[in-house]
Amino acid sequence: MNLKTAFAPYFKVGVAMSRWNIHTKAHCELMKEQFSSFTAENDMKPMYYLDDEACKKDPAKYDLAPALKFDNAIPYLELAKATGVAMRGHTLVWHNQTPKWFFYRNYNENAGLATRKTMLARLESYIQGVLNFVQTNYPGIIYAWDVVNEAIDDEDFRQSLWLRTVGRDFVEKAFTFARKYAAPGVALFYNDYETALDWKRDLIIEYILEPLKEKGLIDGMGMQSHLLMDHPDFNNYKKALEMYGALGLQIHVTELDMHNADPSDESMHALAMRYQELFKILVEAKKSGKANVTSVTFWNLLDENSWLSGFRRETSYPLLFHGKCEPKEAYYKVLEAVVDPKDIDVFAPNYPEEDFQVVGMETEHRSFNPMQMICGFLKDCGTYYLATVDGNKARVRPFGTAEIIDGKLFMITSKQKDVSKQIQANPNVEICAYGEGRWLRLAGKLVRDERREVKAAMLEAYPNLRGMYSEDDENTELLYFTDATATFSSFGGPSRSFKLDGEVPQI
Repeated sequence: MNLKTAFAPYFKVGVAMSRWNIHTKAHCELMKEQFSSFTAENDMKPMYYLDDEACKKDPAKYDLAPALKFDNAIPYLELAKATGVAMRGHTLVWHNQTPKWFFYRNYNENAGLATRKTMLARLESYIQGVLNFVQTNYPGIIYAWDVVNEAIDDEDFRQSLWLRTVGRDFVEKAFTFARKYAAPGVALFYNDYETALDWKRDLIIEYILEPLKEKGLIDGMGMQSHLLMDHPDFNNYKKALEMYGALGLQIHVTELDMHNADPSDESMHALAMRYQELFKILVEAKKSGKANVTSVTFWNLLDENSWLSGFRRETSYPLLFHGKCEPKEAYYKVLEAVVDPKDIDVFAPNYPEEDFQVVGMETEHRSFNPMQMICGFLKDCGTYYLATVDGNKARVRPFGTAEIIDGKLFMITSKQKDVSKQIQANPNVEICAYGEGRWLRLAGKLVRDERREVKAAMLEAYPNLRGMYSEDDENTELLYFTDATATFSSFGGPSRSFKLDGEVPQI
């Protein structure tokens, strides 16, 4: 007995796979053996479809029809084709992990935001291009799409660039285009997190689900379900599940995990029992007809893959499998929600050691440069905040410079400022920056570089600072990061920590 077989009478059981997972044979074997559906964790989000280089090189050509690329998506689609495991498409429209340049005239962030007319044309062309590519080259592979992700926030529509450029109807427009181009039988979903909160549940129903259902544009509601050991209360979760279900829509639990930083046997038993309670709720809702649950997707394959360790900034043990694809108690307790314990076999994977090696990872992924991403993010933010220590007190102030020189991430300040004196006394600092729904924390040591050529390079990048600084004065101070760790986070979205000069992060 396995997950996909046990729950086949009720709903698909799926899992999010990363690019590391799909290039690790043992992980693919576990996916095939246990799951009837999978989702690309990151590589089928907007930033991976939109072709930055082509759009910016010829903005006139691509102004109303952005250039697209599919190199990140293809390995997942090929895996689905080879294994016969169905896929959920995640996600077409999202405020996060959509490049900022996409929303600007001529794809130039200094040119001002694009008009509503332009953005609607780009939106339709983008959705049409993605769906046509998948449906032409991989027909029948994707059974559902998250069309719009996380549009509700702070008791209203999220203040995103989609809202600013298109308006409050951007959700409806996205679903209109998706319905127009989706193949028959492909289900269209709205997806969001914290969907059991009263205010958010009610706004999702009022602002999104009911209007879209009335127009025949939506098939289902995606409840992300990033859970804690004490949140949400399952009575509230059940109420929300049934309220969404009462609309006559399919329900997908799309990003299921349960943060738990305590790996002790007692704590893992509590995790197992909470998972079992959740699955009993989902199965009962299905059997009673109160909610048509058709798919449940765990967000990541193994504890060691989980995005939560980066997001929560502590090691998390939130899933059913760990280590060498070994099942935890939670695996068996989930099965017991629908299977008599005496009928459950011990799952003892015995994959060869070589099957745990990452094989065939594309070179371009390995050559990804985290420092470039961090520098670009800081530049996009414009202003970020640097924290130092002054004796026993914390000090925070705004900065606005970031430049990569000689392979190091630099910033500029004055030796006369208190911040310089604090850094020289204690070089351990942390940066915090926020932009477009996610934030960066960068912690490390700052080192002074006195070379004239470095100062000149920084002032060439920021010529407006020449009134304050010069490569030939004794006041200008260039500082670069060393021993630095960066963490990108977002509410409900994926998060990763990695070394500034490390290898490819999962983002």
